[in-house]
Amino acid sequence: MAEILDLAKRGMSLIYGPPGSGKTSLALRVASRIADRVLWISTSEGPELLRETAKRLAVDPAKFDFYDFPRAFQQDIARYILDHAPSYGAVVVDSVEGVTGRQNIDVVAHSVLYQISKEKPVILVAEEETPRVAYIADHVVHVWYRKNSLGHVVRYIQLEKSRLMPPGPKYIFDIVEGFGLFYIKPLKFRGEENWVEDSGLGKVVLIKSGICIHSESLKNIAELLSKIHSEAIFLKIGPWTSFRGVKTTPEKLFVAQTFHDFFKLAILLHTQQLRAKYIVVGGLLNIPDGEIDDYLSVLYAYTDYVGFIVFTAVGPKEETKRLEKYCEEVIYV
Repeated sequence: MAEILDLAKRGMSLIYGPPGSGKTSLALRVASRIADRVLWISTSEGPELLRETAKRLAVDPAKFDFYDFPRAFQQDIARYILDHAPSYGAVVVDSVEGVTGRQNIDVVAHSVLYQISKEKPVILVAEEETPRVAYIADHVVHVWYRKNSLGHVVRYIQLEKSRLMPPGPKYIFDIVEGFGLFYIKPLKFRGEENWVEDSGLGKVVLIKSGICIHSESLKNIAELLSKIHSEAIFLKIGPWTSFRGVKTTPEKLFVAQTFHDFFKLAILLHTQQLRAKYIVVGGLLNIPDGEIDDYLSVLYAYTDYVGFIVFTAVGPKEETKRLEKYCEEVIYV
């Protein structure tokens, strides 16, 4: 997120969230962009693990001097940071609880770390919100995740506070090996205000929009999809599909067994390793209402790279119509 990167260049930033949410990965990516030489103080991970993590994120580990300290040496850690910070372009402390302890966290954060941040960026990582540090920090970023009913782990990030701009919306993101962090903007529906007659779909439709194709007959859907299959990528969510019978090739069929798989497809589209006019999606009807927005946010993000997102559903009309509110055009066959 460009706004987080821009804000982190100024003052003290706090990144907090539960273990495994991506805090350290985010701090690595941000720090590598805002300074050529970074002092990284760790009380949780060793230097070798941090270097390997940096490489997986497409971050140059040579930019960092990684130091790990036992949490028992809290006073020595604070003094070390104070003595050595002038030689670096930015300072990262992961985690701040390990450096200060709960009793003195606000004292050390303000008297040492915040004072350093007046001259260079400081990024603090914490596993809890730590209200006293959040109050002192210039910017607060929350990173978290949830496991949904399909067993998919979805990661979120949000700018909760900044002295320079209002709080931001919740974004979905993931960590992609060799690429870094990939962010998905909040859910959007309506496509470009450009109507075209699409010969494959046989309709006048909005470019960059979502199209619902419904039927009580799998055969009818397959017949329509066969008209566009040469220009389509087929995405199957979970064990369900509504495009059986359509001739396609293995490289054009993706099965989203995890939420991470949606991001792997996004990278292939973003890097133009795959090109298509349509993304045909099956299985969306089986996702509960309270979770469907996460999937739609990612699916509609694909419209940055393709012409249309096509949602297919087979069943009685009263069941399939649940998807209609997410589409710009509905086709019954």
